[in-house]
Amino acid sequence: MNLFTKSANALAVILMSTGLTVGFAAQARADYESFVLQSGFTPDPQTGSGLSGGPRYTEDCGFIDSVDAPDHVIQLNESFDFLRAQASSNSDITLVIVGPDGRYCSDDANGLMPEISGYWPAGTYEVWIGDWDGGGYRYEFSLSEF
Repeated sequence: MNLFTKSANALAVILMSTGLTVGFAAQARADYESFVLQSGFTPDPQTGSGLSGGPRYTEDCGFIDSVDAPDHVIQLNESFDFLRAQASSNSDITLVIVGPDGRYCSDDANGLMPEISGYWPAGTYEVWIGDWDGGGYRYEFSLSEF
């Protein structure tokens, strides 16, 4: 095993111990939809759906399913000056996004619905839709340049 492999394995162990990992584009898979976007994508918004929550509790974003794969994976082939990710449901849900520039959590940004918007650098993003009681609520997820 060379030094690069040892370092990559050590980093993977550290990242997995947090329960949230940033995947490589070639290895990233999602429980629900994946998105590959470049500016001017159509249709806008891009949409997906799934069930919120999971077995892992996080202090800032409630219960998420970080056991096997993120709910959604977003691959941005270029940086976006503005991109909006939002989720909606009949229940109080949360949004966790882990990407090249860090981990973000949103709860109640738009009424009871989560939203993360602004500048997004190019790269791979993993998305989890959480909830506060592990209830597994149906949700709609969308990405828009507007």
